[in-house]
Amino acid sequence: MSNDQQVEQQERYGSRLAQMFGYVTPEDRSRWEQQRAQNKRNVNSAKQGAKSSVSSMMEFGDKNINAKLNAAHRIADQQRFDESHDKIVSTRRDPKTRSIIESVDYEYKDERQSIEPDFEL
Repeated sequence: MSNDQQVEQQERYGSRLAQMFGYVTPEDRSRWEQQRAQNKRNVNSAKQGAKSSVSSMMEFGDKNINAKLNAAHRIADQQRFDESHDKIVSTRRDPKTRSIIESVDYEYKDERQSIEPDFEL
């Protein structure tokens, strides 16, 4: 047996021994990478571009629909708030700066109707 054959046999033995104990040699890694590259499907660039543009359009449409739905919910909430609260605006003039200060407050509407007082007999 020549010296080169002995080295090769020792390397194969070392590789098998390393695999048994979970160690990975650089040769194994390169072989696996080569097999992955061969098994990887070739993707047409036009097909890939079409997929990415369609997915971005779908994402934009989804965000647009969600924004409209969110706005509709906000408008409905604001209308409910406006119907259930009274807006009270108070204004006063600041004597030092002669500017008008306006403050807004909201009070909950009391939906109970006032009852007319009974007539005394």
